[in-house]
Amino acid sequence: MRYALVLTAAALVAPVALPADPPAPPITFQTQPANRVLDDLRAAADLIGGEKAVKALNDSIKDRFGEKGFNGLDLTRPVVGYVTLAPKPEDITAVIAFPVTNEKDFLALCERFNSGKPEDLGKGMYQLPPLDPRYKARMRFSERYAYISYGLKPEPALDAKVLVPANTLYDPADQALFAGKFHFDRLTPEVKLALPKYVEEIKKEFGGGGFGNGRGAFGIGAQEAMIFKPLVEEFEKMVGRYVLLLGGGDTAAVRLNVDVTTADLSVEATLNGKPDSALSKAIAGFKPTGNKFGDLLTPDTVVGFKTRLPFFNDELKAGAVKSLEEGQKLVPANDSVKAFADEIFKGLIRTVKTGEVDIVGAVRGPDKNGDFSAVVAGAFEDTAALEKEFKKFVEKDAPGNEQERFKWNAAKAGTTNIHTYKVPGGGFVEFDKPFGGDKCLIAFAFAPKGVFVVVGPDAITVMKDALAVKAAEAPVLDIVVNPARIMKLVEKAGGPPGQVEQLIGKEDKLISAMSLAVSGGKELKVRSTINLRMLPKAFLSSVERVEMP
Repeated sequence: MRYALVLTAAALVAPVALPADPPAPPITFQTQPANRVLDDLRAAADLIGGEKAVKALNDSIKDRFGEKGFNGLDLTRPVVGYVTLAPKPEDITAVIAFPVTNEKDFLALCERFNSGKPEDLGKGMYQLPPLDPRYKARMRFSERYAYISYGLKPEPALDAKVLVPANTLYDPADQALFAGKFHFDRLTPEVKLALPKYVEEIKKEFGGGGFGNGRGAFGIGAQEAMIFKPLVEEFEKMVGRYVLLLGGGDTAAVRLNVDVTTADLSVEATLNGKPDSALSKAIAGFKPTGNKFGDLLTPDTVVGFKTRLPFFNDELKAGAVKSLEEGQKLVPANDSVKAFADEIFKGLIRTVKTGEVDIVGAVRGPDKNGDFSAVVAGAFEDTAALEKEFKKFVEKDAPGNEQERFKWNAAKAGTTNIHTYKVPGGGFVEFDKPFGGDKCLIAFAFAPKGVFVVVGPDAITVMKDALAVKAAEAPVLDIVVNPARIMKLVEKAGGPPGQVEQLIGKEDKLISAMSLAVSGGKELKVRSTINLRMLPKAFLSSVERVEMP
């Protein structure tokens, strides 16, 4: 129910041509045949946790379905479904159709799954336990499918006159493990006029607002609420603008897939606009995401990430700026760090206004001596005042022994000064051990477009190279690892490299563990991937049973 409401809230007011009776549902979804779904699930479990994870998955299926397993479900045909929308939110109904071998065996399958027989209501209708006590679940067989409807009033959706044939819902060309589609042109005028009701229902489902006095729905206090309130208000404006823009929408889709060859679990969302619509023009004009520090992830990266924070339009920029201004007001006037803190807020505001809030971090190595370096860069517009106030803060408030560790203007790269800080040795945790030990140095620089920090035995040289980095196209988020180099880093730090190999392998290659990419053109595409080999195998191999969702 909740997901249907969320999808519907994205609909807009535009002329439509109604299909023949029964109307084609605006929301449809499908899976591949169950045998492929199960094979891919087992392959994914093997990538994450090996044989123990596969066994845990098989055992959980046996625990839930008994010795007969999926007997009654036709594993060679896809599962399909749809959502019917109505002017009244309480009349929304979701329908899912399971392929069956025969009615008797599928009823027995339902009994095994629900630990109780489906109640025969007569005239071919059965009652099933609902997922939520607020709703009802009903079932009817038709054309070798078991149609299960779910909602406050699920019975009308199972009327023989309105059942949508399963073969019209399945698109064999779509090979995603799961695919859900929203067809904008199938929305009736009545549903479009009811959009305000859907919005209100969504607010109820998610607990309403959370930025009043005291503790909000997100568990935040009054001060925090004042900071986040402007951002939330601008976000609502953005949603309203996009809802209007979606008036030119054709189809939106979400797909989930597992690529066993690359070990990638991916979720992809796409949006297509009607020809010559404002939406299509906006999608076509979408600029590729860049990152001004992206090239800091060099081939010798051990582990690293790069991201651009999502301040890509006027509403999000304006909201973030207002939130930062509210946060700046909370800095105590008599605090000795106020001048420094003020410059941080001022610079962040300038940076957000550019929309290019880039952050990159990486650990590199090992070098010829077996040592590693760490480099971090964050976007910050016009750092001159920040550099000045930071130096004043250190000279005024840092303890004398700490001040001695700083060396101002230790080197220079073009017009940018490089400062250093000598890392103190000893201590319970030998932080500096992998980064050169006694030779470990922290170099930092305030470049015109960002703040850079380097840790390592040759920090100044690495810093000079880092300051020469150039902007390049990049995903919105990318986290990369090199398993073999991580093993060497752990060994250098005094840890057991064998455990690293057990968790993520030992391949000497830079692998994207997680990424998020956004692209435009003919369609807007948002794609998120997770490399299942990079998930800790011990997470599943240490457990004997995994509960099915």
